[in-house]
Amino acid sequence: MLGISREVYKGILYLRMSGKFTERNSLYWKKELDQLFYQQGLHYFVLNFQEVDTFDSNGLRILEKQLSDICLHCGKVAICGVDFKNEKKNLENENLYFINDEWDACQYLYL
Repeated sequence: MLGISREVYKGILYLRMSGKFTERNSLYWKKELDQLFYQQGLHYFVLNFQEVDTFDSNGLRILEKQLSDICLHCGKVAICGVDFKNEKKNLENENLYFINDEWDACQYLYL
């Protein structure tokens, strides 16, 4: 089960996840993110995975695709709480930042 909490602060959407990030619940996460990005027009995201216990490979592929879609459409994303050692190479983008905690996002995401 994946828990998601949302908070908007100064135009930046903070999504905090907890639990297990699997293919099944990542589809729900993708649907939520699509709705916020495409329908509500939010373009600045902080994704906090500090409370996520496990990731499965299919869930990671969905996450990677979603992040590249957001970055290609001029969105900016800061990710904290996860170590994508091998995936960082695949995710390199000028609008994607790997940060230590949510406060570090202020250095990269600004309106």
